[in-house]
Amino acid sequence: METPQPGPADGEERSVELRPRTRSNPEGAEDRRSSTGSLGNSNPSTPQPAVGSRVEGEGEASTSDSPPSSTTTTVSATTAQTVAPIVAATVNAIVGLPTPTPVAKDRPKPTQAPPPLTPPIPPTAEFQLRAPRVNCPEKVIICLDLSEEMSSQKLESFNGSKTNALNISQKMIEMFVRTKHKIDKRHEFALVVVNDDALWLSGFTSDPRELCSCLYDLDTNVCETFNLEDLLSVIRQKIDLPLMDNIQTIPPPFVVRTLLIYSRHAGQLQFSPSDTVNSMLLSPYFFFDVVYLHNGAEEQGDEASWRDIYTSFCNLDSKGTCYHFEVSLCGPAIELHNCMAKLLSHPLQRPFQSHASYSLLEGDDPQDVEATV
Repeated sequence: METPQPGPADGEERSVELRPRTRSNPEGAEDRRSSTGSLGNSNPSTPQPAVGSRVEGEGEASTSDSPPSSTTTTVSATTAQTVAPIVAATVNAIVGLPTPTPVAKDRPKPTQAPPPLTPPIPPTAEFQLRAPRVNCPEKVIICLDLSEEMSSQKLESFNGSKTNALNISQKMIEMFVRTKHKIDKRHEFALVVVNDDALWLSGFTSDPRELCSCLYDLDTNVCETFNLEDLLSVIRQKIDLPLMDNIQTIPPPFVVRTLLIYSRHAGQLQFSPSDTVNSMLLSPYFFFDVVYLHNGAEEQGDEASWRDIYTSFCNLDSKGTCYHFEVSLCGPAIELHNCMAKLLSHPLQRPFQSHASYSLLEGDDPQDVEATV
């Protein structure tokens, strides 16, 4: 128990004794400041902070080498709000001004968040994916068209210069193969070039460097015809599709995907598949994606020509699980890269193309919602 010290005589200045610095009272904060920030507690009527509350400036945060600014008596915000109307009324009474009637201020209403945008209802799915949505290895067959349309200097590159579609397609294929290999090193790739006939140029390999080594040694040719059935027959001879007892529950060991980059304007495709080719197209483990390059912006009078070709490719997909893109050769080259980026998704895990959305915000334009370019 502490022994009370004798108080000073009347008229003598009382010195403020501070409690020693302890772990529970760092820097003697509780004795050095009152709740109003002044030394001691000269006003007994000043309300004290409640238990557990912390007055600003107390504790370890109040340590400073400079003299604290709270040595002068300050008025708390509550006291200032109480005294201000009284002082204003006294001044008005002396000057002779009428005392203003206090106006009740409306409390600001909390800002209500706007209602969430209702996502557009996707169209009714006409097809159903039969195989499980698993990330199994892919055998990707890249078919590159080498017609003379691929050599026209029309695409606008990143630096503003004009370049041809073959050069952009070669870089695009390399980026695609290397990115897919980063995602899953079990993926395999093959390269087929398409002139008048289809030529299997590089067999399946999981090494991107092996495919890219023969990718840049290609040149365009004058092509008169395009035989789609011949292309699919060559592919059918080189692949073996999985045969599963229960398609809906047992995941396949792999899937086969053909990616055709095509740029010809010879009218509607004439295609009458054989039974072997037709069974391959109907297999749930085979996918035929198409990127069609056309001169739609320049062919004002013959716009229906490239649209008929594009429609013919879309009609090949009776399962509704393939992706088809059309890109104008008179536009920016980045559109071609965007299409290739959308094709990176796994064919068993991607949505139907009519349901795919690539917008980052809900308020984007509707034309950006469709998965077409």
